[in-house]
Amino acid sequence: MQTLKLLFSKITDDNPIYEKKDVVENIFVFRILLIWHLLYTFVFILNCLNIFIVDNNIFVKGYILSCILLLVFIVLLMIVGLEQACAKYLCISEAGFLVMITCSSLTYHMIIAVMLPIVIAGVYSSKHLSRFALAFSIFNIALSTYVGYYFGVCDANMVLLTATSLEHLQKDGVFLLNEVNKNPGFTLFMYYVFPRSLIATGFYSVSNGVNKMLRRTMEKAHRIKREAAMDDMTGLYNKNKLLDDLEKPKEPDRKVAVIYWDVNELKFVNDTYGHEKGDRLIARIAGTIRLVAANDNYNVRTYRYGGDEFIMIIPDGTEDDALSFIERWNKIMEPIQKDSKIPISASVGYACGRYADINKIICEADEKMYENKRVRRE
Repeated sequence: MQTLKLLFSKITDDNPIYEKKDVVENIFVFRILLIWHLLYTFVFILNCLNIFIVDNNIFVKGYILSCILLLVFIVLLMIVGLEQACAKYLCISEAGFLVMITCSSLTYHMIIAVMLPIVIAGVYSSKHLSRFALAFSIFNIALSTYVGYYFGVCDANMVLLTATSLEHLQKDGVFLLNEVNKNPGFTLFMYYVFPRSLIATGFYSVSNGVNKMLRRTMEKAHRIKREAAMDDMTGLYNKNKLLDDLEKPKEPDRKVAVIYWDVNELKFVNDTYGHEKGDRLIARIAGTIRLVAANDNYNVRTYRYGGDEFIMIIPDGTEDDALSFIERWNKIMEPIQKDSKIPISASVGYACGRYADINKIICEADEKMYENKRVRRE
């Protein structure tokens, strides 16, 4: 139950921002599939009220099967998780099967929906996924055409029920059904499966081209936005980015740990060796912090908070996590300090708590850092 609650909290998040690849895309596709099913439910209700004229027996079978499929999809997504690489294939497969069911029972109403998996695959950047969606769509076209012809409300029934011209099927204004196509399998393929597959392939090419162009534009915008959020000297996020991140809504009760660094003896280095050496000192300390942040599974973020001050935010972090990061940072610093011709060190402090109190936690970590600096001086 808790897993289901967590899944839907991510799905319904107004501003889903996740570092792991394809998570936001999976959330977007999940929402599309839920909307699709809601629309399918609405049409089903209208058909039950005789607003539409589709055979109820056919519609009910298709709708129940789609409901079962949706439940299986949700269960599998709970087991797999939105973060796993296979989740996107699961989403495309769900879209494909949903289209297959609706097109098999309501063929001439739903023919345009065959392209849905290809459209959804365009959300992702994976070429393999797009090809998978194309193959699934062609399979859908073939299966839904044949199943729809024999068991559903199929447009092919209108043509394949007879094998002669209209003039031989009417007399005195009365429509006569006196002959059935003896070889529907071949005719279905040549006049329905094959041309529709060609259309799907062409749509795939156009869709890929448009998505590629849009993706390049988005990547360029993202790069500009990222560059605006980065500090050029250190390669860390800047203070504006930190303030922006702190303003975004977080889970207030979620745990968080903050580590605060301040470079030691920067003024001495600037006065003795020059400001260029001082800048190198800042960049060197920032580099060690980046190394620590790069080797973790916490999705930490590091910021240049001031001229020579740095902050690391650890989601779900505890005191043990903060101490572990600091210990790893000290080990990285040891060989650097031995080989350096100028004094290179930083005072460090940390604090833990809830995201609701993040500003107080930063202040507490700052105070502990100054306490550490005072002890170093003494």
